[in-house]
Amino acid sequence: MEMTHLQNNKGFTWHSKGGISVKGFLFDNQDNFFPGKEMIEYFSSIDSFSDFEERVNYANGAFSVIIHFEEEIFVATDIIRTFPLFYARHQGKWILSDDAGYLSELTGNHEINPLAKVEFLAAGYVTGNETLLQGIRQVQAGEIIRFKEDDLNNRFYYSYRTHKAREDEYEDLKSEGLKTIQEAFARFIVSLDNKTVVLPLSGGYDSRLIAAKLKHFGYKDVVCFTYGRKSSPEIEISEKVAKQLGYKWIFVEYTEELIEGYLEDEHFRQYYPYASQYVSMFYMQEYFAVRYLKENKLIPDDSVFVPGHSGDFLAGSQLNKHSNLRMEESLSQIAERIYSIKYCFNKPNPDNKPKILDRIEKSLQEKFIKDSDLAYTIHEDWDFKEKLAKFNFNSATTYAAFGYEYRFPFWDRYLVDFFKRLPLHAKINKYLYDDILCNDIFENLGLNFDEELTLTDNALRFFKIKKQIKQILPEAINRIFITKDDPLFYREITEMMQADAEKEGEKISIHGNSYNSVILQWYIWRMNTKDEHLNK
Repeated sequence: MEMTHLQNNKGFTWHSKGGISVKGFLFDNQDNFFPGKEMIEYFSSIDSFSDFEERVNYANGAFSVIIHFEEEIFVATDIIRTFPLFYARHQGKWILSDDAGYLSELTGNHEINPLAKVEFLAAGYVTGNETLLQGIRQVQAGEIIRFKEDDLNNRFYYSYRTHKAREDEYEDLKSEGLKTIQEAFARFIVSLDNKTVVLPLSGGYDSRLIAAKLKHFGYKDVVCFTYGRKSSPEIEISEKVAKQLGYKWIFVEYTEELIEGYLEDEHFRQYYPYASQYVSMFYMQEYFAVRYLKENKLIPDDSVFVPGHSGDFLAGSQLNKHSNLRMEESLSQIAERIYSIKYCFNKPNPDNKPKILDRIEKSLQEKFIKDSDLAYTIHEDWDFKEKLAKFNFNSATTYAAFGYEYRFPFWDRYLVDFFKRLPLHAKINKYLYDDILCNDIFENLGLNFDEELTLTDNALRFFKIKKQIKQILPEAINRIFITKDDPLFYREITEMMQADAEKEGEKISIHGNSYNSVILQWYIWRMNTKDEHLNK
């Protein structure tokens, strides 16, 4: 008999009844809301895998679901795998869990997958259904799986790929975009259940849009916060936005005192394995800000954090940054571009490059929909299911680690569907998105400012040139760049990790042009030293 072990109830709670286990919330295709345990009703009366797939495909929200039958199990995560699930084969049974460390201890699988380790150090996450450990697998974003006896059947029920972009007139697209944003945020407001919203407010457009829509819907219980060094360019604009909308604004200054001794703190030593799960880099940029808000009782215990994660991706920001504008391209060409852009923290050595490229190409094939899929959307879908799901969105585990729920309002299914089929001319440089935000939403609320942090066309070109130059410069010169561009205090945070490893004779250095490389190396080093807290 297959077995399920669910133990991560931080922020969101698992609910189980009659063989069905659910976590999160969703709206059905009639916009009926199913929060928490009410999702059990939504997933009841399922008697076939095709029925299960249909029910999952109609679900719009953040959820994971497991349904037990006598001889099989059905499993699914939402389109961005908000709540990761893992599985392994043990003593003739399938074992499912929300804790990869539990599976490792139960099965005795502690052996590191060498190629997954190379990938993790280079990209910050493990692609496909693998983890850093041999024999431990992960359920992927937008995937459903049927476990039966010694076999499994899996498929992706959602894809960001498309074989045909829309051909509507621009004004019609813009009108529909406004309507779709409005409806998505109306659902978001319903999901909040009148709880206090805690909004990480930056100087960019995504979090500003969330603030603007909260104001539009008359939502009063909102606390905005910004964090980092005093010199952060985010501070002035984020404070202006909060003041203009009449929302409370808190600045959490990152200092040596704030981060002092964090590596020895018991909460942190439980946080990083929980956030990483042998798959993803754990994030540190908001950790101290959330801890500060909680410890100083500046927000209610049932607050909901609402980051503006990856709205710019939907808008099209990555297309220009990645020179990803082709309609037709081979999978090997797409894999080469992904490799050159995404595998930058600790570049694999030349011997491993062909293996990683083959790994990427197989992942692209696994996500196959149609031969006619537009090339740039094939790349986007890989980003969607790999980098965004396992890296960007995984950062929200910071909130859960302190006991808070969170929402991703941009990742409403209907909003995502609208943006994925936009024609390129509407997505390049975020053209339609910025037009709607600046001219139809921000202008009415006085939220357009003379000094903006959003990249202009010229700034985008400079960004690409600067990135190309950095790739060929010696690392000592690159460190000058990242020291200068470090508003989040990452140098001091990661220096503590370097010192921690050096005490035991382990040398950790910054590679490429990111402090993330230190976090990734430190985590692997802790795995190798079998940190007693890693699997708890």
